[in-house]
Amino acid sequence: MTVADHLTLNELWQRAKKAKDPIEKHRFLAVYHAKRGLTAKEIAKITLSSTRWVQETVQRYNREGPEGLRDKRHQNPGQKPKLTPEEQRRVLEALQGPPPDGGLWTGPKLRDWVERELGKKLSLYPIYRLLHEMGFALRVPRPRHAKADGEAQEAFKKTSPPRSRRRGPRGGG
Repeated sequence: MTVADHLTLNELWQRAKKAKDPIEKHRFLAVYHAKRGLTAKEIAKITLSSTRWVQETVQRYNREGPEGLRDKRHQNPGQKPKLTPEEQRRVLEALQGPPPDGGLWTGPKLRDWVERELGKKLSLYPIYRLLHEMGFALRVPRPRHAKADGEAQEAFKKTSPPRSRRRGPRGGG
């Protein structure tokens, strides 16, 4: 495997030792071993990587030099937000009051409001993520069985022993 003469063997070793980013360190080590004359298969075994990864890393180094081995994900700002800060402010204001049809706000209600008021069609995932980022939590009553007998449940609570004295898996005995 041919390695371009961007850096000497010693410089590659120094870069690998001094690299703070583990991805960058890993890549410099692969190129260092390639410069030493090891095969892609041998380097893959040493670095616990695939031979294809080793070949691609060396090719990137040959094309772009040492800069090609940096982890560029740190500079990736990510996807642009679905709503502008002004639109998010309007959503927050709307959430302070009741929804147009009354009751509590739900994801689908907010999604419909955003589409109607802001003209943006969003799926539920960005709506729920936005609610979470704004500090809202799900408020749903605990489920109750339709045929539950409330009086029988209360009577059971009054007559059954405390959990600490019960026998069974949790009670110990």
